[in-house]
Amino acid sequence: MEISQLFIYPIKSLGGISLQESKVDVRGLEFDRRWMLVSENDVFLTQRDLPKLAAFFVSLNAQGLTVVNKNNQNKINVPFYPKSGIKKVVKVWDDEILAEIVDETVSAWFSNQLGVNVNLVFQPDDTIRLIDKKYMVSGEEQTSFSDGYPILILSEASLDLLNTKSIEKIPLERFRPNVIIKNCAAFFEDTLKQIKINDTQLYGVKRCSRCMVTTIDQNTYEITKEPLFTLSKFRKFENKIMFGQNVVVHKSGTIKIGDKIT
Repeated sequence: MEISQLFIYPIKSLGGISLQESKVDVRGLEFDRRWMLVSENDVFLTQRDLPKLAAFFVSLNAQGLTVVNKNNQNKINVPFYPKSGIKKVVKVWDDEILAEIVDETVSAWFSNQLGVNVNLVFQPDDTIRLIDKKYMVSGEEQTSFSDGYPILILSEASLDLLNTKSIEKIPLERFRPNVIIKNCAAFFEDTLKQIKINDTQLYGVKRCSRCMVTTIDQNTYEITKEPLFTLSKFRKFENKIMFGQNVVVHKSGTIKIGDKIT
């Protein structure tokens, strides 16, 4: 069993970046979901609220991120560290997190592109967001602005099996995974607990329950019925549709494509 693909999503719910390797710390893969758009009420925004967030591509540059709106090719650079000095408490589900507005010019750009007033915020290094206590192992596991856990693992075999059942081919990007694994059976990731990749140590805590974001066509932004319609027929547990495994980080390190998993 080994890693076949790696992805990060620096700005929550915007486009992902494919990597060859990544540092991993307690919050997950480096840069993953450290930035986030929030409403005027300081509540997190995702494709659930604004499906056209899928139109924004993100890439890394020497100073930070480059964000491009593929609909009009407008772009802006986002620095690695905020410049505003303005901190505020923002909400992700039931969690309240101290964040910092990146830059008023950057927020204005996103507001103009989206047609709604938003702020882009960053999670500072000293802001700690713990995962759900029910799924803690050490009692100290953290995450970033993710929905709840630092890393999502999915196997190629699971996606392949889904696509033999679905009436349409579902692309990997719909599920927003971080680590794709191969050379294992479909849904083997459900069983993962203690995970070692080089010096990096992870721990599987729960299967990932899937929401309507997976049904948004990332090219047209239209909401479809797949993959939830098909998954509901064979991946429904306690009234939740599960696909992928949420894991936490117990020891930092570096992982790359081709690394063996034990």
